[in-house]
Amino acid sequence: NVDFPGQLQTAPPSRQNSVDMEANSLSSADDDSEPFMCTPKSFPPTPTSRSDVLARGFRFSEDVVFLARDQLRLQGGLESDNPQTRAMARALKEGSRLAVFNTSDSDSGVALTCGQHVATKTGNDLYCSTRSMVPVLRNSYVYFEMSVSSPPMSNMMIQPASVSVGLSTVEMPLNALVGAWKGSIGLCTTGQILAAGQWCSPLDPRVSAYGSDSTVGCLVCLDDDSAFETWDGTMVTALITFNVNGQVVLPHSGNNALGSTTGSNEQQQQQQQVSNTAPNESSTVPLFVPREEELYATLTLHSPDTQVLCRFCAEDILARSRKEIGAPEGVTIYAVDGGVLLSDYVNELEQYSSSRDEENDSDDDGSLDSITNYE
Repeated sequence: NVDFPGQLQTAPPSRQNSVDMEANSLSSADDDSEPFMCTPKSFPPTPTSRSDVLARGFRFSEDVVFLARDQLRLQGGLESDNPQTRAMARALKEGSRLAVFNTSDSDSGVALTCGQHVATKTGNDLYCSTRSMVPVLRNSYVYFEMSVSSPPMSNMMIQPASVSVGLSTVEMPLNALVGAWKGSIGLCTTGQILAAGQWCSPLDPRVSAYGSDSTVGCLVCLDDDSAFETWDGTMVTALITFNVNGQVVLPHSGNNALGSTTGSNEQQQQQQQVSNTAPNESSTVPLFVPREEELYATLTLHSPDTQVLCRFCAEDILARSRKEIGAPEGVTIYAVDGGVLLSDYVNELEQYSSSRDEENDSDDDGSLDSITNYE
């Protein structure tokens, strides 16, 4: 027999070859009928990338739940008996805003999760700040809290939390420490108050110092009736009271109103006016703010991987009485979202909460509030 070049030799298939061909045909048929047996090309190949994808999906689910809860609370504000609460709810709905941290008013080194209720420092800047999306109400007492969580267990070296909680205007840069800029004030984890670039020493730093698993509260009243002229323009007085875990921070009695450059006589008169209008002079820090500026709840993160949960709604507040937040009697206390925290005739938060529960006992959205127990 002569074999010509390029001629293919065909031999009868052996038994083993026929078994292999049959197995391949069955596997291809199974692949076509069960596509989930195949790993999609778009699925990340490495464990780290797969973990990132799953974490992204988990964060998305959290954001959806928090957004649903915030929308329910906004609807409740529209149906409130308090006219100021209804007006605030309408403004938030028309402006498509919520009482959360603002992504467009946060430093690039701050990551916002849980529907923008939780801020985490991820950048390398010394200070990374973020402000609330909603300014505090004017001519009213507004109260909010921020809770510092424990450091993640994945870190080999656990660093103590270093943050500052306070208020600022949009003029303060986001890479600055709140309180270091004019028109801003902050309570640092060291227990010291920094207001308009000046340090205010507390009477007992051990009470005002805080760290992980702590909640810092801030009560503010921005009074437009206190307007006065200075070299920097027209200023108004903001009265601020801090508390840590329900204990009011008492600043040193020598602290004066901060934030302006008034003349000596005018400054003395204004400080006397502040002393007369302050609800509790021993626990209040006056701050001068330009009249045309708004005040926003502000958080500055210093230590890396630190997570802080904002409590801008009345349902999230942990303080239970006027005494714990340093509020005067006979005035209504509002949350950042405009919800009523304490009516003018209520001194204990339990009393008002129980009355609200009786009125809204048919609502079934209370289960969503359990998510706010972040710590």
